[in-house]
Amino acid sequence: MGYVFKFAYDGTKFSGYQKGNGQNSIEDTIVNKLDSAGINSRIMSAARTDRGVSALGNAVYIDSDEKPNKIAGVINAGCKDMIFHSYSPVEDGFKPRHCDMKVYRYILQAANLEIEKFSETLQHFVGTHDFSSFSRTDGRNPVRTIDRIEVTKSDQMAYVDFYGQSFLWNQIRNIIAYALRNHESNADADPFDMKTRFSGLAEPYPLVLMDILYSKLTFSRIPLLSYRKRIRADIAFDSVKLERDKFLLDFVSGKEFSYAFNFTRDERP
Repeated sequence: MGYVFKFAYDGTKFSGYQKGNGQNSIEDTIVNKLDSAGINSRIMSAARTDRGVSALGNAVYIDSDEKPNKIAGVINAGCKDMIFHSYSPVEDGFKPRHCDMKVYRYILQAANLEIEKFSETLQHFVGTHDFSSFSRTDGRNPVRTIDRIEVTKSDQMAYVDFYGQSFLWNQIRNIIAYALRNHESNADADPFDMKTRFSGLAEPYPLVLMDILYSKLTFSRIPLLSYRKRIRADIAFDSVKLERDKFLLDFVSGKEFSYAFNFTRDERP
């Protein structure tokens, strides 16, 4: 008996995803936490995200006789940058990579971004193509199918959602980098006419694996009430850090801080 767990993590807090990428890789963290709790298990991941890429709904198969809530509790209590939030029982030997759909989202600042033109460029990548020029070579078949790409805007941010069953190493980040460069140059060339691999690579931290879909599985939620306080505290801390970083940016840009210190020299303690 085994379980497929869906889980979220902050990819910037880990050394990578795959086992062997350091003791702080995502897979190593899962295995080490379970081992330390006396839970011997075999794991298989649905998606090995690039270093720095985060997830809300990655999936991992864990072959274990332990109760799913105990497995999730060990991870959730022992790693503050990862949360197991749902599970489905599966047969032994289940292959989590055999999913129906993966959904990735890339987050961009919308300022100076012509959404319509940017979206038109991205539509070149929809369908079945040889993505050799837009991926890092790892020996796998470079032919992939992207079912659709959607671009939406909310306030000051733009969201690019990629839908497909399987993606290559660095594929989405290469596509985003190409679309941004094409947007800036006002070019409208066919990206697959290039004779060499595209050299651009967008940053990893704005990329999020939103979900992995399995039409034949039913997932149950894991109780997470005890972790809400921790998450809220992390959000509050990040909000303070954001404000601090804004002040730092103003400072290095030469902006005066008179609005923050409105007393005169003689009034200073």
